[in-house]
Amino acid sequence: MDMKQFTIQLLSGVVGTLGFALLFRMRKRLVGWAMLGGALTVAVYLVCVQHFELEFFQNFVPALVATAFSEILARLSKSPATQYITCSIIPLVPGSRLYYMMYDLVIGDTAACRAELTLVARIAAGLAVGIIAVSVVVHQLNFHKFKIDVETE
Repeated sequence: MDMKQFTIQLLSGVVGTLGFALLFRMRKRLVGWAMLGGALTVAVYLVCVQHFELEFFQNFVPALVATAFSEILARLSKSPATQYITCSIIPLVPGSRLYYMMYDLVIGDTAACRAELTLVARIAAGLAVGIIAVSVVVHQLNFHKFKIDVETE
């Protein structure tokens, strides 16, 4: 992938993230951080596409990075991590794959529909597992911190 394609995809991801940040009515001072999260996610995704063959890992690693970034920002800005995660993950949603899957289903091409469905499932699983992995770790850290704070009082 050349630098021009990389830049176009990165800017597209940032603009998409901006659109969803505005749609979700994020506070104006947080929109820039959400856009940075989208840019980071797209950049990691583009690197992973070059290094991993499986769609699961191409989406798992960016989801890990996006969720970790979102959790850190949530603590710093004292706002929910969900808004950052949602905006950062938006560029990875397989919209065209979903479209082609439904198109193949409508025209009756079940083999192509099944192939697209498998690909969409791999992408969705990578995103979900990446988000869940970081969220579980953060939850456990918060739980143990709360438990230690309660025991010392």
